[in-house]
Amino acid sequence: MDQDQNPAGDSPPSPPPAPETPPPAAAPVAPEAAPTAPPAAAAPPAAAAQPPAAPPQAQAAPAAPPPSYTWETPPEPTGPAPGFRFAGHPGRLVAYIVDGLLIGIIVTVIAIALVTVGVIASASDANGIAAFTFVLMTVVIFVVSIGYFPYFWARSGQTPGMRIFKLRVVRDADGGPISGGQAVIRLIGLWISGAVFYLGYIWILIDNRRRGWHDLLAGTCVIETD
Repeated sequence: MDQDQNPAGDSPPSPPPAPETPPPAAAPVAPEAAPTAPPAAAAPPAAAAQPPAAPPQAQAAPAAPPPSYTWETPPEPTGPAPGFRFAGHPGRLVAYIVDGLLIGIIVTVIAIALVTVGVIASASDANGIAAFTFVLMTVVIFVVSIGYFPYFWARSGQTPGMRIFKLRVVRDADGGPISGGQAVIRLIGLWISGAVFYLGYIWILIDNRRRGWHDLLAGTCVIETD
């Protein structure tokens, strides 16, 4: 006998309950649209294209101002060494005059002394002594007149007149003392400077080292000393 048969004639079993249907989901609400901006005003029509401006013309350069002129002091003459200056013409001229006066005084004194000796010798009928005195006077005057300048130039570079004005004759090459030969050549140059319309002395004003013709011949120059 089948065990699956319902005993005692019971009613058949009720079917299982149907599952509950979930309630329908609510439809989503669409978000409100954002307020739209008012339409932009229409742009004004573009202005008519203008022709390109002409390039600026090059301006003429301004006229240069007139040159200005100012008074300039002439530069001081450059000396042969620091602390020394080339001697100018005025001091040298006055020194030469002083030396000329000294030579005249020396010659005059010697002449007076020798003439006096000659007169005395003539009065005593010593004609030989008188003649010798005259010859001696001539020689002494010549030696003094000729040897005055070379002697002092070669000895110390200064004659008595130059010493008064602090002038000195030196070698133009190195500023050293001059030799006896240079002193004699310088004396001969003095005569030449004066013989040609004194141009040799005027040359001192032209030469940048204040040299006359006699200085150029002997290789000398004259400086101022302290």
